[in-house]
Amino acid sequence: MKAIQIAEFGDPAAIEVSDIPAPSDPGPGEVRLDVKGVGVGYFDGLLIRGDYQIRPDLPFVPGSSLAGVVESVGDGVSHLSPGQAVAAFALHGGMAEQVVLPASSCAPLPEGIEPVAAANFFISWATSLYGLREIGGVREGDTVLVLGAAGSTGTTAIQCAKALGARIIACASSEEKRKHCLDHGADVVVDYTGEGWRDEVKAATDKRGVDAVYDPVGGEMSEPALRLMAPGGRFLVVGFVNGIANIPMNLPLLKRCSIHGVNWGGTVMADPSVVPPVIETLAEWTLTGAIDPAPTHSYSLEDAGEAFAALFSRQSRGSLVVTP
Repeated sequence: MKAIQIAEFGDPAAIEVSDIPAPSDPGPGEVRLDVKGVGVGYFDGLLIRGDYQIRPDLPFVPGSSLAGVVESVGDGVSHLSPGQAVAAFALHGGMAEQVVLPASSCAPLPEGIEPVAAANFFISWATSLYGLREIGGVREGDTVLVLGAAGSTGTTAIQCAKALGARIIACASSEEKRKHCLDHGADVVVDYTGEGWRDEVKAATDKRGVDAVYDPVGGEMSEPALRLMAPGGRFLVVGFVNGIANIPMNLPLLKRCSIHGVNWGGTVMADPSVVPPVIETLAEWTLTGAIDPAPTHSYSLEDAGEAFAALFSRQSRGSLVVTP
């Protein structure tokens, strides 16, 4: 079968398609999926580069958030059946025509949701919903500041915060990206590469500050965003695209706010019971039109390197999916 196979760590933009053996029949508690879509995220790219804190044994197939159709099931699997569409999570293995996974890592999709639309459910969408709702306690009437708002993580955060009833101030670096944010539900957009961007946020909140910050960017943007917090605000640390921030620890005290790490993958591994309510909410919101999880850009398996090049150059907008 065709797959992206990583034989040595390197540039994700240089990955190529390989022919590898198809996976064996599923064992007890496993399912074999025909893969329909694989989300493209920084986690996957860092694994390919060898820059993540864990390194898979070589060779390996990347792709962690995926969706597909059950092709066959192993003994003891009762909640899934052949022909059923599912969203799924794997540490790696998704960028292939087929994959064998534990049935417990697959969530059934209701009729009306195309698998490609759910390809990013288990990473960017789940991170946004779980981070905003369960960790950040975002509720109707809150104001949420989203950094890097035009990317996959930021776009999902805009839509999830909007579905929770919040008002969204989206930060993006170009006019095209800011239009993307408005098109996906942002109430206010700000160019956070400009010197006066914090004043714009203050004006948009009548100088009160924001109730939550969703930060997948890190680096030099984190501290000024933290300074925009309202009393009781929650700062959500989601990622470090621009590097790890140095935060003066007197700021949470002075601002009377809190800082929370959003580690969806680690949470799932520690407590899989968090998964069903998140995926069920995402499915419900999709069917009611509260969110639109359809990918902004789709790439063939042969063009997967282009997807990673767009992601790491920060040229992409919204969610990216590879369709094996």
